[in-house]
Amino acid sequence: MNAMPRFDVICDPMNQWIVWDHVTESPASFGGQILDGLDEQEAGRLAKVMNELHGSQQALADCNGKRSVR
Repeated sequence: MNAMPRFDVICDPMNQWIVWDHVTESPASFGGQILDGLDEQEAGRLAKVMNELHGSQQALADCNGKRSVR
């Protein structure tokens, strides 16, 4: 079963794109920069990177959690 990715792209009323964080239910940010006002291609690339980073962090947390159980 595939889980919904945390980050997605949505189009705002001004036809600009936002990287959306489904967990916080708000625009995503990275390094203090809100990821909005983007073109569709850039938003898609950023959402992909954010999902990859989130997935890597989640896998590391899961791995560390399993190690600490011993």
